Amino acid sequence: MATLDVPKKTEEALFYRLKSKGFNECKEVGEAYAACCKDRTISIAWACRSEMAALNTCMAQHTQHLEVLKQRWVEAGRPQKPDWDALLSGL
Repeated sequence: MATLDVPKKTEEALFYRLKSKGFNECKEVGEAYAACCKDRTISIAWACRSEMAALNTCMAQHTQHLEVLKQRWVEAGRPQKPDWDALLSGL
């Protein structure tokens, strides 16, 4: 798929929405990582490695659809105030 030409500010807003949706979808994994990190400093790097990997994997699954979201935004007529629920549906 060819990369769509959308304004940088719009692309950042679209990715922000994808990331927010990802955090909601990965809430349990994020909470497990946060629990692991609690009361740790330097040891986070090795003690919470598997929790961080799980969070990264989960977030990657939910943020990899930026090009699809851009396409939907263009097809919606490049709205200033898009219907986010409709644009993010099924992603």
